Amino acid sequence: MIHYEFLVIGSGAAGLVYALEVANYGKVAVITKKTLSDCNSDYAQGGIAAVLDNLDSFENHIKDTLIAGAELGKIPVIKNIVQDGPNAIQYLIDKGTKFTLKNKNLDRSFENLSLTREGGHSQQRVAHAADSTGHEIMQALINACKENENIHIYENHIAVDLITQHHILQDEGFIPRITCWGAYVLDINNNIIKTIVANKTMLATGGASQVYLHNTNPEVATGDGIAMAKLAGARVANMEFVQFHPTAFHNSGTNPSQATSNTNTLYKKEKTFLVTEALRGEGAILRLRDGTPFMEKYHPRANLAPRDIVARAIDAEIKKRDDGYVYLDATVINHDKLKTHFPYIDKKCKKEGIDFTKDYIPVAPAAHYFCGGVLTTIDGITDIQNLFAAGEVACTGLHGANRLASNSLLEAVVIAYRAAKHPSNQEKVIFPDIPEWREIGTFNENEWVIIAHNREILKHTMQNYVGITRSRRLLKYAQNRIETIYREIDNFYHHNNIRKEVIETRNMAVIARLIVQSALLRKESRGLHYLLDYPGKNDNFYKKDTII
Repeated sequence: MIHYEFLVIGSGAAGLVYALEVANYGKVAVITKKTLSDCNSDYAQGGIAAVLDNLDSFENHIKDTLIAGAELGKIPVIKNIVQDGPNAIQYLIDKGTKFTLKNKNLDRSFENLSLTREGGHSQQRVAHAADSTGHEIMQALINACKENENIHIYENHIAVDLITQHHILQDEGFIPRITCWGAYVLDINNNIIKTIVANKTMLATGGASQVYLHNTNPEVATGDGIAMAKLAGARVANMEFVQFHPTAFHNSGTNPSQATSNTNTLYKKEKTFLVTEALRGEGAILRLRDGTPFMEKYHPRANLAPRDIVARAIDAEIKKRDDGYVYLDATVINHDKLKTHFPYIDKKCKKEGIDFTKDYIPVAPAAHYFCGGVLTTIDGITDIQNLFAAGEVACTGLHGANRLASNSLLEAVVIAYRAAKHPSNQEKVIFPDIPEWREIGTFNENEWVIIAHNREILKHTMQNYVGITRSRRLLKYAQNRIETIYREIDNFYHHNNIRKEVIETRNMAVIARLIVQSALLRKESRGLHYLLDYPGKNDNFYKKDTII
C-alpha cells in the first residue's frame, strides 16, 4: 500500500495544474496510462479562449459561450470561468508556455499575444502557439511537474477502481456518505495491482471519444474517469452531448490536387487527425466536392458557425450526395501565413500528398469532445467526498449542449486551479481499514475474443446508431446491443485477472450505455443532440441538464 496526500488520475492540463498547486501541501502521485503527453490536451491545436483584447469584453465571451451551448450552460459558471480567463493565460505563461506573439522582439504581454478567431466567437480571443497549442502548454506543465520534488509520476499505470465503501468491510457501522480514499491502480508493464491511498483524489482522465469508430482522440481516451465515478455512485450529466469536430482529415484515398483531372491517385493512408477550426477563423471555406461553398445556407456566420451546426451541415451534405467527405479550402489564405501559423497541419497534409496552399483538404466530422461528464461544482467538487474532477471528464455547466471552440483548455486550467485552492485539500482525512486488491481466477486467453470482438462491435454500433443525427428507433437498437455487450464484458472482468484492455473496454461499455440512456431521455433537438423524431428545441420541458 502506497500513501500520498494527493492522487491525480490523468496527466492532461487539468491534472497537471492541480498537481502543481497541491504539491505545496504534500506529496502528489500522478498516474497516466502511457506517457505524460498522451492526452487530449496535447492534441489541442486551436488554442485557449480568453478576453485579452480591448476590443473584446467578458460580456461578449459569456454571450458567445451561452449561444454556442444552446442556452443550456449555467450563466454563473460561465461568468466565473470567463472572468478567470486572463489569469489562466498568465498562469500558463508563468509556467513557461510560449504563445505565438505579434512581435517576436517584444515581451509576452497580453497586448503582444497573437489572437485568432474560431467558429462561434464574435471576436478574436484565441491565444495560440502556432497550431500546436495543447502540445506547447503540456510541455510547459510537464517540465514544471518534473522539476517539483513533491510530484511523483507513474507512467504506464491505469486506475482500475476508486477506493470507496464498496471495498470496505463496514463491520463497525454504516458509513453514511460515499467517500474516496484513493484508487486501485494497475502497473501495466508488470501486471500487478497497486493500492494507492490518498487524502484527495483528482479525476482528470479526459474524454471518451474512442467509444466511436471515427474520432480525433488519442487511444487513451476511453472514458475511464467517468465510468469509475459512475460505478462508484457519482452522478453524471449531459452525456448525450458528444461533439463531433466538423473537420477531421478524411482518408479518402485520392489526392485532392488531382480532383479536377478525374485522376484517382492513391496516397498513403494515416490515422484521422484534426484539422483545426482556426483555419476557418483565418478565412478557409468549406466546399462540396464540385467546389461549391455551402455553409451560407445553414447559418448567418457561414464557415464560422458553431461546431454543432457545421458538423450537421457537413453530415447532411455528405449523406445527400453519398460523397464520404467535403473539402476545406485554405488556398484563399495568404500562403506565408498558412505556413507560419499552421506548421502542424502543413506537415500532416504533406504526409498525405497534399499541399494545402494549392490543394483542398478532404474533411468529415469525427467524434471529438464530451460536453457531459461527472457532475461537479465550479471548484471541481463531485458527489463523492474527497473526489475532485476537472477537464473533459467533468460537467461543470460551462459548455451546455455544445462547446464553444477553445473553451476546453480554459475550463481545464480554471477548474483545476480552483479545485487546488479549495480549503478541503488541507482537511484531515480518517482512513478505514483498506484491503489490498484481490485477484480472482487466472487470465483466460481463450476467452480474449470476448474483449477484442465486443470492443469493435461497440465502436461500430456507436458510430452508426448514435452519431451526429439520431432517431429513437436506432437508439433503442443500440441500447439493446450495448446491454448485451456490457454484460459479457462485465462477466469477463469479474472472472479473470485484470488487463488494461479489459478495464478500458468495460469503461467504454459503461460510457456507451450512459450516452444512449441520456439521448433517449431528451425528446428534443438541442446543440449536439439532433433527434429526427423531435427536430426542434423544447424549452418548456428540456431546458435542463440530463442527470443520471
